[in-house]
This record gives sequence, C-alpha cells and structure tokens, in this order.
Amino acid sequence: MLAQEMGVIFTKHVEQITSKCWSEFLQQLESKGLYVVIETDTNGRVMSPLGGLMPMPCKSETLHILTADDLQQRGLPLGHHIVNMREAKVATS
Repeated sequence: MLAQEMGVIFTKHVEQITSKCWSEFLQQLESKGLYVVIETDTNGRVMSPLGGLMPMPCKSETLHILTADDLQQRGLPLGHHIVNMREAKVATS
C-alpha cells in the first residue's frame, strides 16, 4: 500500500485507535530500533494523561521516525520525544 493511501486510512481511523494500540505500535518500532520524534512549534502546554506537561497539538507538527544514531546526532537520548522547534532553533543558534 502506498504512503498516500495509508495516510488517508490513518486520518479516517485515528480517533478509533486506543492508547493501548498506539503503545503496541511504538513498542514494535522500538523493537526495530526506531523512535518517533514529534516536532512542534506550539508553546501551549496541556496536562499529560500520565502526569506532567506536554505541548498542545498543532497543524505544523512534523513526525519523524529516527534511529538511535539519528537521535544522538540531534542530541536526544534514546526514546520517543516531543521537541519544540522554536526552542531547538534557539539552542542551535
């Protein structure tokens, strides 16, 4: 299936996917040495269901699937991340 077709399917089904299903999906990625990084430019923060604060979703978010080497090049520890693009640009300037 083409990425464009899968994109349409994800859009139609995303609200039906449970947090358990997303967790299982992320665990499958981890088992293959892949990690999700969400780049966002929002400063707004909301409470995470697991505690703590996280950025609010925004239309300009970018999702990346990265390897451990890619994370290291970005200065990120092993794991999944939500990165504020504005803060990252200031830190690298």
